[in-house]
Order: sequence, then C-alpha cells, then structure tokens
Amino acid sequence: MKNHLNLSKASVLALLSLLIFSISVEAQMSGNQVYREVNSYNKTSTFYPESKHFYATDSTLTVTASILLNQKADQFKIALGLNEEAESPKKALENINLRIANFLKRLSSLGIKKEEVYVDFISQTKVYDFDIEPNQKLVSQKIKGFEIKKNIIINTNDHSKIEKIIYEASDFQIYDIIKIDYVNTNIEKIHQNLMKEAYAIINTKKDDYLGKFKHELIGNPIANSNFSYVFPKTQYQQYTAYESSDFDVVRGNYNNDNYIKKLERKGKTFYYDGIKYSGYDKVINDKNPEIGIQYMVNLSVKYDFKKNR
Repeated sequence: MKNHLNLSKASVLALLSLLIFSISVEAQMSGNQVYREVNSYNKTSTFYPESKHFYATDSTLTVTASILLNQKADQFKIALGLNEEAESPKKALENINLRIANFLKRLSSLGIKKEEVYVDFISQTKVYDFDIEPNQKLVSQKIKGFEIKKNIIINTNDHSKIEKIIYEASDFQIYDIIKIDYVNTNIEKIHQNLMKEAYAIINTKKDDYLGKFKHELIGNPIANSNFSYVFPKTQYQQYTAYESSDFDVVRGNYNNDNYIKKLERKGKTFYYDGIKYSGYDKVINDKNPEIGIQYMVNLSVKYDFKKNR
C-alpha cells in the first residue's frame, strides 16, 4: 500500500510537471504576435494543401502529394522615390537630375553598373499656396512653383548592398524606400525539381497502398498539378502590443471646458509570417531562417484498377 501511494504521488508530480511544461512551451511560442492584425493577403488565401494520403474506390486510386519550398532570392530590385520643387519646371528638372546623377556616381562605387539602374519619370505637378490680404480679408490661391517626381529602380544580386544603397541615398535627400522585390531567375527549373519530388512521393504512397491491398493497375494514370508561389511582401504581419486603461472625460471646474486627450506613441512591429507547413508532405529548406520566396506544388495522380472477374 505504501509503494502504491508513493507511485501515485510520483505520477501526480510527473503529470503536474508535464502540464506546467506544456503551458510554458505554449506561452513561449505565442509571444507578442497574439496582438497581430491579419493582413488582407492572408485573409483571402491560406495555401493549405489537401492533406489526403490517398483516395480509393472499387475501380480507382487517387494519390496526392504537396511540396513547399523556401527559396532564397538570387536577385533583388529596390525602388527609391525622390521629388524636387522649384519656381519653374525647368529648374526643378535640372535640380532633380543633378541629384540623381551624383547618386548614380556613388552607386558605381558600390559596384552597381549603369545598366542595373533605371530612372522612371513619375509626374510634374503645380504647387499652390495662398496670398493673405488682411485689410481686404481676402485669401487668394496662387501657383508657388512646380514639383517633379522620379523613381530610381536598382537591380542587385547581393542582398548586403540593399542597406548600403539606402545609406548612400540619404546623402542626396532620397528617403522614400518604395519597395524591395525578391526575384528568382530560374522559376521553371524550380518547378521541374518540385515536380520530381512530388512524383517520388506519389510513387511511394502508391506502392504502399498496393502492397497492403493487392490491386493490379491498368492503363495510363491521369495527373493534375498546381504550381504557385508567394513573395515576402505579402506575408508580413503587424501588431501593436500594449494594454490601455479606461478613462472619463474631465471637465474644467469653472469654464466647463473639455480637456484634450493626448496619447503616448505606441510603436508597431512588423514581422515575416510565411506559409504554414501544415498539410505538406515535404518542406524543403524549412530550417533556413533567411526570408525568400515560397513555392508550392500540389500533384494528384489517378490510377485505374484491373477488375477481377
């Protein structure tokens, strides 16, 4: 009886330890991302594959395979925006072109070639202001000058140069980082390799089924596949982590004025949240922390059984 009681205590302690450990792991894995606001891309598409191992009837066998690849980019395209205001379009154009020319010289020192840069003319617009005539109580609108906007598009295969480009751009009052695109130049080869992986999984599943259920296949199989990919820019989430107190509107004691509420600044956090691995038969490069492009292949193959007579 004593041993039984000791065993029970040990069991209880073990269960409590396991429960506490499970709670700790879950807490560590959630973090501040629980405050996140799901972006519109993830609301409209989940990219979860159909997780059937196989589907069989008395006359057919359908086998599916799903592959997810995390592939780092081999090229990057960064777009920078700048503008220039002056009293005339000619002067604004001269000034912005001078800034761009000096910036391009700086880029050459980073090893970026002229053919890797393209300058895109965006717009030329009038800039308006107001003349105030206090004696006549008149406010008149007038043309103050003109604004030219251009974008500089830079292509590089070296990820480390992106921050250097941004750093150098600030010397020429170029602060607008419009976007950074991730590019793979061998998408067709990636597709072919993923299809090979998917067919290998299909054959393994098919052989496993036939080994257990002893059917004989006839004819040629029919295959259907789907190939898609997502870029990092669609996979970022954001959150603002804070807790706020309730408040009441405070009025003045004598003149009944309302006080203005001024809130503290609360920083937003953005983070990459790629396609979830759930449902995939194989995930390639799942341990690589580098953010890249995610490729998905879903393959379905249908076989016919030979009917016994």
